[in-house]
Amino acid sequence: MHEASLPSPLANGPAPQASKRVVHARDAEEQALGLAPLDQSYQQLSSGKFSGSLFSLTVGDVTVFRETLNQSVYQTGHSEARHITIAVACELSEQAYWNGRHIGEDAVVAFSPGREFELRTPSHAVCVGISLPPRMLHSLAPDLSPEHWVRHFASMDCWMDGGRAKSALAARLEAACLDPSGSESEGLCAEVRDLTELTIDYIAGILDRHPASAPKLRAGSYPRIARRARTVMTERMDEPISITGLCDELGCSRRALQYAFESIFGVNPVAYLRTLRLAAARKALTSDRSGTTVQGVAAAVGFAHLPRFAKDYARMYGERPSETLLGRR
Repeated sequence: MHEASLPSPLANGPAPQASKRVVHARDAEEQALGLAPLDQSYQQLSSGKFSGSLFSLTVGDVTVFRETLNQSVYQTGHSEARHITIAVACELSEQAYWNGRHIGEDAVVAFSPGREFELRTPSHAVCVGISLPPRMLHSLAPDLSPEHWVRHFASMDCWMDGGRAKSALAARLEAACLDPSGSESEGLCAEVRDLTELTIDYIAGILDRHPASAPKLRAGSYPRIARRARTVMTERMDEPISITGLCDELGCSRRALQYAFESIFGVNPVAYLRTLRLAAARKALTSDRSGTTVQGVAAAVGFAHLPRFAKDYARMYGERPSETLLGRR
């Protein structure tokens, strides 16, 4: 087991502690104790030597995890009182059992605070997930309380989804656990922050299937919301802007912001903010200002993790930022 503390940018005020945790278990119950957001118990069902692993990355109140099992296990318990946990199976040797139904790899399950769950995994299983406080869903509908989301996911604890959004979320969660941006605090915190936003966006898409609970938005509001959001993004280019915080500042729901950006710019707010920052970086790299460095430009436009900046820049412009800077010189 390995654990390391890191500062986190996920909250205002003093930086909360962050940690990486790796558990390699030879007993099912030992593995059950490894994931803090879930209060659970494991019982091994199939015969054979147990071998399991659990990687978790926690920043502030958010935990990202990946779990592997080589034996069929019966799991019971409930989510810790301050968290909703969303989990997706990446690999299942056969169907699993979840709260009265059989599920496959297209299922997404939600562990809601206070609600007991029953899960039986097959003899080979790999799953990924994320736990976050219900208050972080505030941007989906500002007039709804955290208790609303607890009740919502208690009643909707499983849905089938073979779509692109779910696959993208699962892939990003697994990548964060298998290659967690090294040990740099900025990279780890940025990774968890991005995954939190991606998860909330995914949940927003799921809620679109239930229009009765979706706030309404007049199309005439789109330009006003998009302009105000773009102004905030431009003025605070060097700050770690979250979509949740942006919604709170603008007084609109996450869905409203999403629709506004897709209507006006053709992309979601996260993609637009990244594009805006990359454009500012390219402008700085091609300017005549002396003493310009790639690292300095990346920090100035809000990229805390230099390798990620270089990768995003190269994908956007077909060359590395160092090549752009060299070409100017």
